[in-house]
Amino acid sequence: MSGVRVALAAVERGWPVIPLRPGGKAPVLRDWDRRATADPDRVRAWWARAPFNVGIACRGAGLLVVDLDVPGGREVFEGLGSSPVTYRVGTPSGGEHRYFRAPPVRLGNSAGRLGPRVDTRGVGGYVVAAGSAVRGVRYRVLCDEPVAPAPEWLVAALAPAPRSPVAPAVNPSSRRVRAYRDAVVAGEVERVRGALPGTRAHVVFTAACRLGELVGAGWLGERQAEELLLDAASTHVGVDGWTEREAARHVRNGVVAGSRRPRVIPEQRRG
Repeated sequence: MSGVRVALAAVERGWPVIPLRPGGKAPVLRDWDRRATADPDRVRAWWARAPFNVGIACRGAGLLVVDLDVPGGREVFEGLGSSPVTYRVGTPSGGEHRYFRAPPVRLGNSAGRLGPRVDTRGVGGYVVAAGSAVRGVRYRVLCDEPVAPAPEWLVAALAPAPRSPVAPAVNPSSRRVRAYRDAVVAGEVERVRGALPGTRAHVVFTAACRLGELVGAGWLGERQAEELLLDAASTHVGVDGWTEREAARHVRNGVVAGSRRPRVIPEQRRG
């Protein structure tokens, strides 16, 4: 498959792409993360210049990719926790890339943090797309299933350690913070109440991450955040096997992960 076809196939999935050195893995563009594109016309123009390999910008694609090298990376990762069926790509060296939907907690790249020969690519990272070739061997799709949400245990393991306590930059009792906090809480509670069958675990965990960010900022109590979400999730108890215990697990994991990334209130625009 030609480079332009590989790039266009990624763009069809909604993944912004960048040109990589022909036969290699290094970006051609110095500011590749900013210039990554999902515009088919720009893709055709870029790949008309040379037979570039294709990189997928994880931030723009909303991806968290686990890079399992050989020997042993796959076994180390699978020993850490259960992993859902998801889109997977085999690498020329015999390793594997497992694609997950990025969580609301901002996660960057890691090398060996989860264990030997297990790296991750997130915000600020890219992966070589299936169909590209290095030393004559192609990256190939091993599993063409939809990209699954990142497992909660993986998000919790990669989330940055809690920051040292500092004086809040914004007074948590100010009218502006209260209004912002209340809007976030109301929106996430409503999302949990309206979660559809098959999406509840992901919706509850994501909502808990976002309220956890408020907890980390000192704008919402941890117990209050959990109680609000558990109350909202209780409307689903008994439906399609959903239980209070399952809800409590997703809420707790999400609040803990989110609290490690305190929310920063958006700056007001000045006229």
